[in-house]
Amino acid sequence: MGLFDFFNNKTTPPDNTEKKIPLNLVEGDIFFTKHGEKFNVYKLLVDEKEIECYHVLMYASVDNLPTIEDLEALTVLVYHSPINSNAFTDATLLTNKTVSSKDLIGYHEYLRQTRDVKYYVEIAKKYFKNAYFLSQDKKHYEAIDEYSKAIDLFPQFYEAIDNRAFSKMDLQLWAEAIEDFKYSLLQNANNFLAEHWTGRCYLHLNDLVSAKTHLVRAQVIDPTHPDPPLYISRIDEVMSKMNI
Repeated sequence: MGLFDFFNNKTTPPDNTEKKIPLNLVEGDIFFTKHGEKFNVYKLLVDEKEIECYHVLMYASVDNLPTIEDLEALTVLVYHSPINSNAFTDATLLTNKTVSSKDLIGYHEYLRQTRDVKYYVEIAKKYFKNAYFLSQDKKHYEAIDEYSKAIDLFPQFYEAIDNRAFSKMDLQLWAEAIEDFKYSLLQNANNFLAEHWTGRCYLHLNDLVSAKTHLVRAQVIDPTHPDPPLYISRIDEVMSKMNI
């Protein structure tokens, strides 16, 4: 048999090496890998499937595997890191926790730095839509967090700020709602809703002077709207009786 025939007849030995398959993670999954004696814990924020990229939050390494109860106390090391989704072949799932607005601050900064404004405004609109349906279902705390995602990503989104304030009003969080409306007015100084409802919130806090101030401003913005003069008239009556 010639040398050429010898090589043609050689067979490749079977590869018996165990191939490790990455975890099939979903957004919100908290998982860990072990490096030496340290545990590295991550949270999956966004799975960008089209480019096989996990956007993760990374916690500081710990000496002992954390329990689910320990997770809230972990120190965040990096708020955002993009990592190939095939990289975590040695990962182990701990639990799943909803991705909060606080979790996403690093990812949102990444979007603002790397993507066109139209791209991330569309994401902010999706947060807004999700929040609206949550509020319709009376899930006000969840709606507040979803509106917060939209506001963090696109701070000029005054409609999301207003709606977050309305959700806080639904929870009778009058002072917190006022802060949101004031923030909304920084984005849009001629926002009738923000001025009007700031005044209404002050009424719930029995601060008639502040209530009237904002209702008067609302009337200046929209002189045709019937509500501000109605409330101003009632406030004047009460203040007159109280000699204010």
